[in-house]
Amino acid sequence: MTPGSWAGPAVSPARPPADCGSYRAAGTAPPPAPISFRRRSETPMNATIRNLSALLLAGTALSIAMPVHAQTAQPAPAADPGTEVEEIVVNGKFIPDQIRDTPEVANFLTIEDIQRAGDDTAAQALTRVTGLSLVSGKFVYVRGLGERYSQALLNGSPLPSPEPLQRVIPLDLFPSSILAGTSVQKTFSANYPGEFGGGIIDLQTVGVPDEAYLNVSVGLGYDSETTDKRGLTYYGSKYDELGFDDGTRKLPVGVRQFAANRPVVFTGATGGLTQAEYKAVARSFSNSSVNVIQSDKPWANGNVDLSAGQSFETDFGRVGVVGVLGYRNSWLNREGVRQTTLPDVGGIALATDSTFQATQNDISWSGLGGVALEFGDNEIRYMGLWIRSTSKRARITENSAISQGNSNVNAYATEWYRRELQLSQLSGKHKLGDIDIDWRGTYGRTTREAPYERAYRYGLRADGKRTALLSGANQLVSFSDLDENIGSANIDFRYELPVDLVRQAELKVGYAWQKNDRASVRRDFTYDQGRNWDPLRYGTERIDFLVADRNINDDIVVLRELSGSALTGDSAQYEAGLEVHAAYVQIDAEIVELLRAGVGLRYEDAKETILTRDIFNVAAGPTFQRKISESYVLPTATLTWNFAEDQQLRAGLSKTIGRPQFRELAPQRYRDTETDRILTGNPFLEDTKFTNADLRYEFYFDRGQYVTVGGFFKELKKPVESLAVLGSDGNFQQTFYNAPKAQIYGAEIELKKYFEHEFGNPFLDSKRWLVAVNYTYNSSKLKVGSGDTIVLNTTGIRTTPPASDYLTDGDRLQGASKHLANLQLGFEDDEAQSQATVLISYASPRVTARASSIDLPDLVQKPGVRLDFVYRKTFTVMEREFSGSFEARNLLGTDSQEYQSAGGNRFDTNSYDLGRTVSLGLTARF
Repeated sequence: MTPGSWAGPAVSPARPPADCGSYRAAGTAPPPAPISFRRRSETPMNATIRNLSALLLAGTALSIAMPVHAQTAQPAPAADPGTEVEEIVVNGKFIPDQIRDTPEVANFLTIEDIQRAGDDTAAQALTRVTGLSLVSGKFVYVRGLGERYSQALLNGSPLPSPEPLQRVIPLDLFPSSILAGTSVQKTFSANYPGEFGGGIIDLQTVGVPDEAYLNVSVGLGYDSETTDKRGLTYYGSKYDELGFDDGTRKLPVGVRQFAANRPVVFTGATGGLTQAEYKAVARSFSNSSVNVIQSDKPWANGNVDLSAGQSFETDFGRVGVVGVLGYRNSWLNREGVRQTTLPDVGGIALATDSTFQATQNDISWSGLGGVALEFGDNEIRYMGLWIRSTSKRARITENSAISQGNSNVNAYATEWYRRELQLSQLSGKHKLGDIDIDWRGTYGRTTREAPYERAYRYGLRADGKRTALLSGANQLVSFSDLDENIGSANIDFRYELPVDLVRQAELKVGYAWQKNDRASVRRDFTYDQGRNWDPLRYGTERIDFLVADRNINDDIVVLRELSGSALTGDSAQYEAGLEVHAAYVQIDAEIVELLRAGVGLRYEDAKETILTRDIFNVAAGPTFQRKISESYVLPTATLTWNFAEDQQLRAGLSKTIGRPQFRELAPQRYRDTETDRILTGNPFLEDTKFTNADLRYEFYFDRGQYVTVGGFFKELKKPVESLAVLGSDGNFQQTFYNAPKAQIYGAEIELKKYFEHEFGNPFLDSKRWLVAVNYTYNSSKLKVGSGDTIVLNTTGIRTTPPASDYLTDGDRLQGASKHLANLQLGFEDDEAQSQATVLISYASPRVTARASSIDLPDLVQKPGVRLDFVYRKTFTVMEREFSGSFEARNLLGTDSQEYQSAGGNRFDTNSYDLGRTVSLGLTARF
């Protein structure tokens, strides 16, 4: 096709076709000023029109030159040689709408991207995005910054978290079947929350379908380290296989009846229970079903998903409904090493050496229901979401304390965790004259139960027999409950300002409100030695015999409560809250030809509180209280220069904040099940302040094909980090602190390209080949001066040791990998209706925690290289369409490694094998 012609149907002269790209037509001399055209929901396409009246003539000429049906096109009359033809230029034909619609640096993950990668959850899918990495299988780090600095939204609304350690929700809760796509915005804009460090992740749920559908999917998976291999389990309750408890794990009835508001102490102690009450309490605890660990062979992994949608016309408008229901059951075996270290001459020495085996069974249920009404320029939607996830775990650890003469201790643990999210969202879009109005209201509730967290220890006697350790916290039984509620409301107004006849500008103002309330209660009990305890007689008994009713009294084995005691070093009950009122103004305008600016200002007033209570004397008021009341004015500015066809340059500057997570503030013990470490919050933490700068070049050279190159810089004041301290039990324990300052700078590059080539082979020629690669370089360092201090919580007292006792100037920021890379190689075959993709991901080592002494090296995790393969094919059986999938994950057998190294010595602080997995899936469409 030659310039100046358009081989397509006749078009309206009012606007060139959306996908026509760049075309030119002869015309008269240019007018005094250009005019930009755009639809209401678009940003400028940079269509430079030299003369509006000449455009009408050019459109007529184009329509004459186009063939209509079978008619023969007549040649257009030659232009008058004395007439100068106008020039019409339309840039940006290959720039995707969502990229064009935002002035920010952003990445988008479509449903097609998620399906191609075959990822089961939102957390897994997001690892394919440039600059994002996955930690602990559920938290997404943006540009190396921890999950505390990366907000997750659902359809633009904040979410409550069922995790006791984080206010940020773990993204492994969201199955990919409920997602329509995801956006990751890496530069701040005033319409988003001011808590913006690494980025904003906005999950978009499936919407109203254009036509009715019903899909049923099933899957089956195999893990080389888990499936049909020796694992561990315990009975629990009869409904565990469905992810529900039958009441076995309730807080014991005796505690509820006789010790709901007072501690369980043995008879005779001040405030103690009577003999009858004490026995009723002690003997109401579940025993064998939650204590006895057995060998078992885990099943294969499996899942079932059902999704359906329908839309229809009514007298009120178009109505659509959608529903999704899913069930997943997976197993994971871990066998590994956990070691701790001590300073040594020229390096480090081994303090404790442990091997462990753990088996985990995860069962999740998810449901989503939505209904929408569209009438005229209005739309109202309701979405309800329910997610329930349970984890059943059994673990055996063999410890050897090298520094204490190789004393041997075996530790046993059984756990069951239930996380549940319930969310309702009502939203609407309206057009009143020239004003667009978007609003949404959300209420959500999350709960987490951890009943019967059981941990007990046996030592090794000189004669080789094991004996129960009954002292301190060696025989723990814990119950914890967490409830969090969140309410939020947002309203946004958009108005296109009639700046002049040349350029257009969009004004956006809005208000947002958010309120989180959390309550957490924990009760800890232990079995201790009675006055007639005889380790030779009773110590060798199996755990369920040892704590059987016949032994539970004040003579042999004593049950007593540790909740909130000095031994556990925590508060048994805490409450936390966060309320934010925010208002913003934002202008997006083409300030000069081809140069677009987005300028905004967000004001936030926030109050964050954390308080602890004496669980047995709530009426006395808080035992500790901290309020953080801050107001911020957060500016942001971005420039987009569309300097060439399908190419643009973006630059952005902003100031943002990061607030401490609730559990980083709360002085309550929590066991991190990923590392088996005890974590305790620091109520003296402060907000983190960010200064952000970004620059990115984008070139979209074809539909869905592009290359982007960018750089970024961040300055952090008082970033939050974790500190690992060696506990009395020989294991690491962690708390949190504010480092003085940190800087991050880096670069990102991303390329996506399709190839269609004639190889002379029918098998190869029918395929469209894909190469997609992204790479992030991240250099981060702490800034520590001679007079800097950090703030620690020392048994409720604020202490300020020198920062140089724990940190070294130039240390890497926690969680930041220096290198992140993803590569996808694959093909699509429309004739065979198949798709195959090889996925390779790499993350370089990153710091997970600081050591408690400057003489000890940091704890470092090495994610390494992962190789995955996904194949999908659509086929027809008896006139019914099916889709099959084959997935092979971790083909290189990359293991999980966390270690300390110094002086040529390396010790594994938490390393274990990860299996290769294979799964098959089948979807039927009705």
